[in-house]
Amino acid sequence: MRRRVALDNDEHDEMYPTDKEQTRTTFETRSRRKRLAQVAATIASVILLLLAVLGLVYGSFYLYRRYVTDANDKRDNDEYLRKLVRQVNDSPETTWKAKFNKFGVKNRSYGFKYTRNQTAVEEYVEQIRKFFESDAMKRHLDELENFNSSDVPKNFDARQKWPNCPSISNVPNQGGCGSCFAVAAAGVASDRACIHSNGTFKSLLSEEDIIGCCSVCGNCYGGDPLKALTYWVNQGLVTGGRDGCRPYSFDLSCGVPCSPATFFEAEEKRTCMKRCQNIYYQQKYEEDKHFATFAYSMYPRSMTVSPDGKERVKVPTIIGHFNDKKTEKLNVTEYRDIIKKEILLYGPTTMAFPVPEEFLHYSSGVFRPYPTDGFDDRIVYWHVVRLIGWGESDDGTHYWLAVNSFGNHWGDNGLFKINTDDMEKYGLEYETAVV
Repeated sequence: MRRRVALDNDEHDEMYPTDKEQTRTTFETRSRRKRLAQVAATIASVILLLLAVLGLVYGSFYLYRRYVTDANDKRDNDEYLRKLVRQVNDSPETTWKAKFNKFGVKNRSYGFKYTRNQTAVEEYVEQIRKFFESDAMKRHLDELENFNSSDVPKNFDARQKWPNCPSISNVPNQGGCGSCFAVAAAGVASDRACIHSNGTFKSLLSEEDIIGCCSVCGNCYGGDPLKALTYWVNQGLVTGGRDGCRPYSFDLSCGVPCSPATFFEAEEKRTCMKRCQNIYYQQKYEEDKHFATFAYSMYPRSMTVSPDGKERVKVPTIIGHFNDKKTEKLNVTEYRDIIKKEILLYGPTTMAFPVPEEFLHYSSGVFRPYPTDGFDDRIVYWHVVRLIGWGESDDGTHYWLAVNSFGNHWGDNGLFKINTDDMEKYGLEYETAVV
């Protein structure tokens, strides 16, 4: 029996390893797993490294291709625009000179998205109609009608008639925001406020107040100066300029003019701030407001109402009023005389017109689109400026004198002369307001 037990014990030892053997087996298993894990980690690291290298190579190749493409596009654009400038300067038909502007751009779509509050727009349209039906507007219309057209001078410059109003000579810079509508409207407001005060009010009114706080007026992708001037009537404008209540805040370093491609960033930063900057201690924001009496459009136009842009409504206008009183519509000379009377008696107005590629390279003279063929294909955007006068060229043709919003170093010290004969069919717009 003892022997059997011994045998049984031997069999037991063979069937069940000792603790030492079991520990060794476990250690070997763990070591094997660890080595496998290390191999797997090494393989994974190599794969990740290869992917990183491939990504780096692809990224570098993509950036290089993009750089080459951008460089080629810029070279092609520059060559195209330089050729356009040469065409203008070499042609005996042109009445102006161009200078190549490296910030000039070709016509292209930027994909701007516009939003409209239909109710708010309809309210503004109704207010404009009420302005037009007011007794003040009736007196204004009588004054324009009673002023003899023969007394309108051939040449006029508002800076000379109202030398005590420095705002008329001010050349703004809209920078990297498509705020020309607000800049021009605030300029007209500043000029007319000064003229109305006989030169005692000399401050610049704030375009920032419009672009930031008038949601119905527009944004950094563009807007309507008539709505901006209506906002001046309803909500008032605070002082602007560098040291006024609300100075202009958008980037000016992006070009002369800045490309519309920069407007996206500006639109993201656009905000309404109803308080004055710290250095302006004269008054609080609400107390710094200046108001007009009524706003109006000079030339027949409509206003987009619906969010999709398909629904438009007509607004009453000065020239529309005089057209209704005549059996035949006013011709170009007659309606220009009315706009001249408006500027001569009350001060500057805005003007909106389509800007072709060559305009951005204007240097001097009387601008006219050139070449005349393909004008529609060269329109970069619609632009709003401030009219301060007019004149007559040597050949007897009319031109407007305007202040642009590209700064003092663009064009003819920030100003330009323009013959709009070839643009009248597009429906140029002229807006203003009475203090």
